[in-house]
Amino acid sequence: MLTKTELKKFEKMLMEERDRLMGSVRSIEEASRTEGGRDSGGDLTSYAESGTDSFELETSLNIASGESQRLMDIADALMRVQKGTYGICEGSGKPIPKKRLEAFPAARYCVEYQEELEREQQHNRQY
Repeated sequence: MLTKTELKKFEKMLMEERDRLMGSVRSIEEASRTEGGRDSGGDLTSYAESGTDSFELETSLNIASGESQRLMDIADALMRVQKGTYGICEGSGKPIPKKRLEAFPAARYCVEYQEELEREQQHNRQY
């Protein structure tokens, strides 16, 4: 089990990552609004630039989508801290090692259970 001091440390790590991700998503949203409002003329160069802008916008939105998922994972982890279930594998009920939490503070599962889930998902994709 984690001590109160360790829980506070992980909670602080999660909140700092949440704040960083929120700033990143906001920046991407701002950039997508300004990029989307550009007027392109009718020449070939502006069409090429428009294609590049569209690709960059799509890439940015994909990044924002991934970061939004990470934000949800962090919010879930913060809820587990509040409920007193943080650091316990949701699949096996075993404690998640501190090294794993330090590397991935929003972890829901211990490595063994995560690997089992991934094997099942891969097996299901094959059939």
